[in-house]
Amino acid sequence: MLDVAVDAAKAGGDLAYRYFKTHPKVTYKPDNSPVTKADIEVEKLIRKIITKNFPDHDIHGEELPDKTVKSKYQWIIDPIDGTRYYSSGLDYWSTLLAVLENGKPIIGISYYPATKEFFVAEKDKGTFLNDKKMRVSKIKSLEQAFFAHGSIQRLSKMGKLPGLISLYDKTLGHSGFGWSLSLNLLFKGKVETALETGNIHDFAAPALLAQEAGGKFSDLSGKPSLTSGVLLVSNGLIHDQILKILNS
Repeated sequence: MLDVAVDAAKAGGDLAYRYFKTHPKVTYKPDNSPVTKADIEVEKLIRKIITKNFPDHDIHGEELPDKTVKSKYQWIIDPIDGTRYYSSGLDYWSTLLAVLENGKPIIGISYYPATKEFFVAEKDKGTFLNDKKMRVSKIKSLEQAFFAHGSIQRLSKMGKLPGLISLYDKTLGHSGFGWSLSLNLLFKGKVETALETGNIHDFAAPALLAQEAGGKFSDLSGKPSLTSGVLLVSNGLIHDQILKILNS
């Protein structure tokens, strides 16, 4: 499964990059999130590779209807994570792919074709960037931490704006990089958090990648859920402090 996941993510990401260089037209879904022709075609390609090798596995993607045969294995696809970056010609978008076994991630991949960075994690075997093992940062105090996050608007709608402002006051650095870039920096140990709202296709691969790099993931109640609509991934050492402030 790992070999197929790597091949599928690589093929999908490379196709997305070919579209990226042509500046594909952007349309908008009912929730006002952007989508391009590339999103659809990349997901189709990844699904084709998965189905050829594992026809009896379930598939859940962001853009196309679920394939459900009630397997214990489920493939989770986000063909282009960071479509706003992608459609703006910025490099930090990725193709996300995960495999779940009985609802828990066992393989996670985040491929950034524009920067040629391929992150891959397998359960209990670590996280690697282009074959080099990655570790999250070792910073333990908020005063020395860099707090990175995604959409302030969506977090504000959840009532978390006061907590965000408090974290800005308490941390050394802070920025709304967006989910894709925040994750990239977290996996490299350059920031201490990534926080975002979203769905399982946004969260499944990053959760395992962070965990296998020595970090932690949870929803805002502290549960390791991928379906609560919001996810905090961190170096693990400041995780509980972040949750306490966001929920105060």
